[in-house]
Amino acid sequence: MSEDERFRPRRAWQSDEDPATTPPDSDDTSGHDLFRPRRGSAAEVEGVTPIPPPVFPRSAGEYAESPSPAPRRSALSSSSPPEPAEPASVAPGFRSALGGGSLARWAVGGVIGALVVGTVSFFATRGPLDADPGPSAPSSPSASASPSAPAVTDADLVSGSDLTGIAAAASWAVTATSTAAADHEGRVACLSTENPAHNPTTSLQRTLATSDADQLAALHRIDVYATEAAAEQMFTERTTALSGCAELPARIVRSSAVTGLGDSAFQITVAFENQPVQFHTVLVTRVGTSIQMLDVARNGAAAEPGLLATAAARTQTALCAAEDATCTVQPAVAAAVVPPVEPVGWLIPADLPRIRLGAGRWTASEPGDLTSQGMGCENMTLVSEPGPTGREQATYLMTQDDQAPATFGVDEMRFTFADAAAATAFAGKLGTALASCKDRVNTATVSELPAVSGTGQDGVAVSSRLFSIRQATADNAAVPYQLAVSVAGPTVTYTIITVSDAYKFTDPQLAELGVRIPVRASQG
Repeated sequence: MSEDERFRPRRAWQSDEDPATTPPDSDDTSGHDLFRPRRGSAAEVEGVTPIPPPVFPRSAGEYAESPSPAPRRSALSSSSPPEPAEPASVAPGFRSALGGGSLARWAVGGVIGALVVGTVSFFATRGPLDADPGPSAPSSPSASASPSAPAVTDADLVSGSDLTGIAAAASWAVTATSTAAADHEGRVACLSTENPAHNPTTSLQRTLATSDADQLAALHRIDVYATEAAAEQMFTERTTALSGCAELPARIVRSSAVTGLGDSAFQITVAFENQPVQFHTVLVTRVGTSIQMLDVARNGAAAEPGLLATAAARTQTALCAAEDATCTVQPAVAAAVVPPVEPVGWLIPADLPRIRLGAGRWTASEPGDLTSQGMGCENMTLVSEPGPTGREQATYLMTQDDQAPATFGVDEMRFTFADAAAATAFAGKLGTALASCKDRVNTATVSELPAVSGTGQDGVAVSSRLFSIRQATADNAAVPYQLAVSVAGPTVTYTIITVSDAYKFTDPQLAELGVRIPVRASQG
């Protein structure tokens, strides 16, 4: 091999023997060149044991050329195939912190257009394995910084000492520190398609990693903008993108309310459902013109929500001082309802878990007129049953999993009532009909799972009854369903999931959906 060939960039799937080899169809990025130690790094020095690079999420455009699913065939021919429709997308979230986001559109029955290809996953390049230096010598702000820009330096980025609540300081090694946006290696989860409205005047970033088996790692970034209005807009854009994380294969796990960290704070946890499952907990704060973002990633389990706020406290104190702001940094973290996103009141793809780790992508139709005839156990005509003042339906399909049955999918039906009492009565009637189906239809077998409950938007109580029903068809085959009857104030949501014995949600996954469905409904 010539010297030129040795340094020529290769695709992750190319080998020395056959550089034209096609890429594997996998979410695994462990073999990607960007995850290998750079030539001359400490990882290549004899006698130095490198920190193994964790596998981080891929860009949002990794399946840009994959086809949309064919219209789903109902197992009982009880509902019309979904019309070509559009997916759920990030939307105006908490209005106190989140702003408007554009609604991405595609046709479920057509061919997916090319998606915007995001940047590669963060922490992609693992740099020299320097020992944690702690606060470092101040560096000059970027050349574009205005004379009045806050004096923020790389000494204000988190160090291993700040992260001791997550892992001992000695466990952390700095893998990269950069002081210009163009030099940053990697990004925060869920921001792969970020198209910022404003460029920062100063941008600092550091990545740290551990040698732990769970591949614990962290990314910290500080951006300073020319005006407070620009910083407010960027805070809104980033929290909106995080609220409806459209990055494959993300699932929103939980949200946290954070106070005592500057003017505004936001935190969310997402799971990237590959093998192994990787969790990202992301904290975003703003004070004046400065925004900091801290993303802690770990395989197998998410970092405790309160630990990120503690880790960011020193930096927040420095940012408050640099901004000449009056703020007492006393972080407090509490569980919160997941932020609302478009279409408000409905599930989004990031609410739905994968059936198989490492495979599958959820797509969603826009809510429209309710047309479903149900699955045969409702003992009512869903499209005309008296009582609701409004009724709509949305359909969710699984793509990019060759093991998904042709009939697999989720139909979410929302019924709106004049008041909560009417909604509760309707849900009771529907739930009783499902539970007693085996008494009316000798072809059905019914199993009711434990009911679930929670708290929705503005403290409204939410709950769901969950069922597993097998319904025989004319050809002596049995079709299994998973069902949820959910109540949130004046809204009832009836969810029909057409599954198979080998391809369905687990009981814990169904229970989580049983809470998320009415929580979303409470936001509508």
